[in-house]
Amino acid sequence: MLNLKPVGTALLLFAALVAQPSVGAAGEQNRLVGTWQLVLVDNVLSDGSRVHLYGPNPQGTLMFDGTGHYSLQIMSAGRPKFAANDKSKGTAEEYRAAVQGSNCHYGTYRLSEADGSIALHVEGATFANWEGTELGWPFTVSGDEVKITVPHPTTGGPGAVGEILWKRLR
Repeated sequence: MLNLKPVGTALLLFAALVAQPSVGAAGEQNRLVGTWQLVLVDNVLSDGSRVHLYGPNPQGTLMFDGTGHYSLQIMSAGRPKFAANDKSKGTAEEYRAAVQGSNCHYGTYRLSEADGSIALHVEGATFANWEGTELGWPFTVSGDEVKITVPHPTTGGPGAVGEILWKRLR
């Protein structure tokens, strides 16, 4: 009689290995997997003052999955609605508010435990200049919060540093 127990064990081990995320720093990655709600998204200027890029009450969600994919959405609260109720018939002001009041992108991510950074490979973005690029940003996790630092934000000029704070949704 054939003993299948070792084969079954090997299959389980293989399945467990295949199911592991393909991103680095597994301990950090496990702490990031999930859904996060935006708390703040500011530029900190060289004099220490802050600019609330999406207003005082920004809205947003950031999701990391265990396979190395992410999705990020940031929006200003109270963006104006399109008067025509038709996205293809907006005014110049409505289009401007829509673009300046949002920042969304998605793609894959990997973490570096060595330097405490996250690399986002951007597949699609509302800021098309980021598509096909890799964004490398330092991050820290403290309890249910993750803080991402953007060394060279797309707005704010020289010396500005972006600070994005997320709180884990439970």
